[in-house]
Amino acid sequence: ITDGIGYMQSLKDNDIDVIGKKMTIAGAGGAATAIEIQAALDGVKEMSIFNIKDKFYARGEEIVDIINKNSNCKAEMHDLGDLALLKEKMHEEDIFCDATGVGMHPLEDLSNIPDPSYFRKDLIVTDTVYAPRETVMMKQAKEAGCTRVYNGMSMMLFQALIAIELYTGKSTPVDYMKEKLGI
Repeated sequence: ITDGIGYMQSLKDNDIDVIGKKMTIAGAGGAATAIEIQAALDGVKEMSIFNIKDKFYARGEEIVDIINKNSNCKAEMHDLGDLALLKEKMHEEDIFCDATGVGMHPLEDLSNIPDPSYFRKDLIVTDTVYAPRETVMMKQAKEAGCTRVYNGMSMMLFQALIAIELYTGKSTPVDYMKEKLGI
């Protein structure tokens, strides 16, 4: 899976350095797990992972254990239903990533974040959703004054480019693909 590498490359492409940063991530599924592992490997200092109490929650706890034992990142697992803690972490940490399917069809009218007060202006906000290009969560962040808000298009682009190179041994021109995708 190239989602984690693609996500981290999308941050770099937007001049975001993760080394020593604190990150809040919503999600514990496939893409979220890849992002969490790669973020820890790439130098994120602390990570707060939030997920609903579903089949992926236990997996999230396992990922936290793996991160804590195999990297310099300190990771914690939390219930996404603990909204007070989610808000606290989002106000303390540098990057917020929603790596869930909330915001994408058929959940395009929903957000994991109750309201714009969860965001602070200097928080870097990312969503792994790329259709629609602006999710409800992204709109909330912009309403709160966040200026660095990114959808999942760049992550999708970079994970695909990495996968193409892994399968074919050939690279694809990034600028050409950005132009075709309108990013």
